Amino acid sequence: MAHMQRTTTIVIGLVVLVVIGLVVFLLLSGGREASPSPSPSASVSSAPSASAESSFNAELLDRRWTVLYVGTDLNERREGEGAEPNTDALMLVSLSADQSRLTLVSLPRDTVDVPLADGETWDGKVNGLYRQRGIEDLVGAMEALYEVPIDAHVVLDMDDFAQLVEAVDEIEVSPPDPIVDPIVDLDLAAGPQTLDGGQTLSYVRTRVDKDYGRMGRQQEVLVALVEKFLDPATDVDLRAVLDSLDSLETDLPLDDLPTLLELARRATSAEVETLVIQPPLITFEGDRNDGRGYIVEADIEAIRGEVQALIGE
Repeated sequence: MAHMQRTTTIVIGLVVLVVIGLVVFLLLSGGREASPSPSPSASVSSAPSASAESSFNAELLDRRWTVLYVGTDLNERREGEGAEPNTDALMLVSLSADQSRLTLVSLPRDTVDVPLADGETWDGKVNGLYRQRGIEDLVGAMEALYEVPIDAHVVLDMDDFAQLVEAVDEIEVSPPDPIVDPIVDLDLAAGPQTLDGGQTLSYVRTRVDKDYGRMGRQQEVLVALVEKFLDPATDVDLRAVLDSLDSLETDLPLDDLPTLLELARRATSAEVETLVIQPPLITFEGDRNDGRGYIVEADIEAIRGEVQALIGE
């Protein structure tokens, strides 16, 4: 069986609020006349008024909503050196049509032989697809891999991810075991603790427990980040956060901002399911001596079966 963690704990919005709610709040804040920024938690938790209800796009509210979150390995230093982006986080986020279930699926960055939308196969590592073919082909590949439609994407680099954490000062995580990785300057004890932006970035980058552990931490951090953003005690300058997100790339339907906010509000009590794609869904990991270096080979049909069981309609 794949590693699949189910939880009935009420988690506020999870990644839907990161990739939809948070981005929408930022864009709304950036488009308003100068005024005190509203509390994001107040906006999400309050019930919509009758006039607001009439502005919703019912077609978007009454169907499954799926977003691809893409985290790249770029930062200011790497960009200054002329580096091109690899996608170190590929996370599918899907909210059910009735907003009762929220599902996250994370794919290892070194996965090879991924099907493309045109019927061909990408034989390189999936983390190079965005760099070489662009976001449309990456989204198309994820649709072909999982056999589910993707409604939108959000791309952020490492600096911007850290900026989101810095905006709320710190977040709380709870690694089950100590993590020591001098490569990313990380030395953490086990158990609950708070991390600032730089530490959080190291926490989601370290591969001391392979990519599988890292993908689980990425999901954990996004949960913690959203909860902190929506905590009434958190004082966030949304305009300043917006100004700091230089790498943000999205095709969210911004003409339907009220509907996106309503989706985020309705997701606050969703049951959360997470899937980290790892053995036995991964059938080989290592070097085939074919020039591709360390690679991960996946059981595509088995992955589709797992994903369809979670989010297939």
